[in-house]
Amino acid sequence: MAIDPTAAGVPSGAHVSLNEAGQLARSRGPIGDRSGSPAGFSVPSADPGPIRTARRLQAQAAPVRAGTRTAAPHTPISSNTPADPDQWDGMLNRLGQKYNVPPLFLKAVMLIESGGRPDAVGDSGHSVGLYQLHDQGYGHGMGDLRFDPEANADRAARGLSEAWHAGERAGYGGEYAVRAAYNYSFNPGGGFAYQGDALVRTYNQLLSEQGLPELE
Repeated sequence: MAIDPTAAGVPSGAHVSLNEAGQLARSRGPIGDRSGSPAGFSVPSADPGPIRTARRLQAQAAPVRAGTRTAAPHTPISSNTPADPDQWDGMLNRLGQKYNVPPLFLKAVMLIESGGRPDAVGDSGHSVGLYQLHDQGYGHGMGDLRFDPEANADRAARGLSEAWHAGERAGYGGEYAVRAAYNYSFNPGGGFAYQGDALVRTYNQLLSEQGLPELE
């Protein structure tokens, strides 16, 4: 099942305000050459190429097949499950409708967090599941329920949607909206810029697969 591109947790105290997240997103600007990733972290090796934020329709570019997509998490994880991210499309469509947030956005976050692996464990055991819910963040109090794909994705979608809608009310759009929502929800302080870069790359790839213009 393909993601429907038209369908539309309490964060820890470490998370920045939506206004700060938006300012951070704007200060990052479009993706360019960046260096200086924190020790222990690495930029995904499978880079789909430089992102162009100018208007560009899929008709002007070579099509990308879903089967060729790479699902590389932005930080190392351990997992015994092969990646099959498209199996979650139905669930993400439902959650997108439930929380009125783009399912493709939810899928892009899932891909950069776990590659679509429900048993993924990262951050020295603190982050778990499809959306790598942290035990002191959105996953607080969930315990092993974080390994349940529906429960994990629902908690993540709820938090992401709150940030997404707050960003809309603040006037954010396009790439800024995506970065602000992610920084507020999953990238406390916006300190790891390459995580936002990975999200924008992945989201643009998903948009291209649907024949939609990239983020601006």
